[in-house]
Amino acid sequence: MKTNYLFAFIFAFGIINANAQFALDDMESYGGGNTPIFGAQWGSWDGTTAIALQSSSSQAQSGSLSGYIDDSNVTDALLLLGNKIFGSWAVKFSMYIPSGKTGYWNLQGTETPGVQWVVGNITFGLGDPSDDDMTGRIDWATYADTTDDTLFQFPKDQWFDIIMNFDFNSGAALASWGLFVDNVEVVPQGTPYASKDVPPLYPDGLGAINLWSSSALSEMYIDDVEYADGGIVAGINDLNDLGFTAYPNPVHKVLNLRANEEISSAVVYNVLGQEVYNAKINALNATIDMANFASGAYFLKVTIGGTQGVVKVLK
Repeated sequence: MKTNYLFAFIFAFGIINANAQFALDDMESYGGGNTPIFGAQWGSWDGTTAIALQSSSSQAQSGSLSGYIDDSNVTDALLLLGNKIFGSWAVKFSMYIPSGKTGYWNLQGTETPGVQWVVGNITFGLGDPSDDDMTGRIDWATYADTTDDTLFQFPKDQWFDIIMNFDFNSGAALASWGLFVDNVEVVPQGTPYASKDVPPLYPDGLGAINLWSSSALSEMYIDDVEYADGGIVAGINDLNDLGFTAYPNPVHKVLNLRANEEISSAVVYNVLGQEVYNAKINALNATIDMANFASGAYFLKVTIGGTQGVVKVLK
């Protein structure tokens, strides 16, 4: 839901354990054909499936399904982030917006919708009459004044990544964040997580991402959502830049890990978000014995220095 001001100021995704420190939703556990994605951690503005995120087979970055925001001007989905008030948290997801279409989301300070818009409206195309089709805009909750807006560019007709890192270690009143769009730093890490009002208005915590069909031109797809506790999600210096590989994939017995820099640790989760393997590595090479793992999909979270990334592994 779009707002022109800031009021005074999961986490399970359907496939993971709410107590897990890491979560990934690749959207493959939902039915296609615009089936509502709705549950404990995917919600909607008024709590009804009628305006929840939809499952779609029209586009997908991985697998065959993604989440879909339509052009109804009604769909108003919430990705619930757990009302976090302390610690470091990172969110990464991929977006796809066709040419001539637009996207929109905002950040909510609580899981309860409509209470706290943290940094205003974040639009992807035509957010202001001066914007073109591939100009994005953050209005920082001062919608009537565009002089302090942050502008950025993003691609159309292809998938691109959104990465946000949040630091609540000093409490909500001193919280900071950073934003990458398509591997370009749009909001520098350490920027106050607050409006640009005077004085700034801070949120109560990290509540939700609100995905809204803001106009008749809306058409936005979401896939491969990651949510990490205590680290920075891989962005510009991602795992590929560090020379990381995990092979063979699919794996039969042993998964080999290799990187150009020391691999600090590796954790494997099943599709329920349950940790099934955890090891400190501190080496350039390692192996994980998966011979006794059941057949299916797993998510490998690797830490290399200050970078974390996730690889989907099939058994």
